[in-house]
Amino acid sequence: MLPLVLLPAMPCDARLYRAQLEGLSDIVDPEVKILAQESFAASAELLLSQVNGRFIVAGTAYGGCLAMEVLARAPDRVAGLWLMNCNPGMHPDPAGVRVISARIRNGEQAAVTQEFAERAIPPADTLSRAMFVQMARDCGAALFARQSDAALTRRDHWGTLALVEVPTLLIWGAADTFVPIEVGRRIAGILPDARYEVLPGCGHFPSMERPEATTAIAREWLLDRFRGRN
Repeated sequence: MLPLVLLPAMPCDARLYRAQLEGLSDIVDPEVKILAQESFAASAELLLSQVNGRFIVAGTAYGGCLAMEVLARAPDRVAGLWLMNCNPGMHPDPAGVRVISARIRNGEQAAVTQEFAERAIPPADTLSRAMFVQMARDCGAALFARQSDAALTRRDHWGTLALVEVPTLLIWGAADTFVPIEVGRRIAGILPDARYEVLPGCGHFPSMERPEATTAIAREWLLDRFRGRN
């Protein structure tokens, strides 16, 4: 089976993709990679050294930006691309990122995490908010700060996406305040083989906030685009 490499948002772990790990394992070989090197380039190179052959790469937010870096560095290795609520451009607020990194290192991880949760996930979804906070706590301040620092090394990948020829799945939470649905729509508009799905009322983390819908969409896409390629 084709490997499916799942890259979490920061500061999340495999629980972000729990439903997909369970619901897609009969058609792909899913694996979560938590990467926090000093730069996106270094994390992408590490991933490429850990995975053999061609694979499908998927990512949410930070993980989606990392997936695009992987694609830019090794387009021949990427059989398919699956992005959720990520921005292909450079980070729009480097100064803000530096402040966040400093706060995390200075003992404010819990406060920063709560602020992220309130921006990322609609208030009615208390379960997803609680899961995000728990993942961030378990991942720890050091990993959170490293990933925050690495966000400053994001490259602009709009040009990378303009050259993509592999099947691409875009699943967007419509209620996300970090990366609005217009970004996903723009990505879909420049790709020759893209499926774009919007989940109403969903925030920054479709795979966790809408696990059944996300898994069903991904399953249909995988069977449609990759049946017979395993």
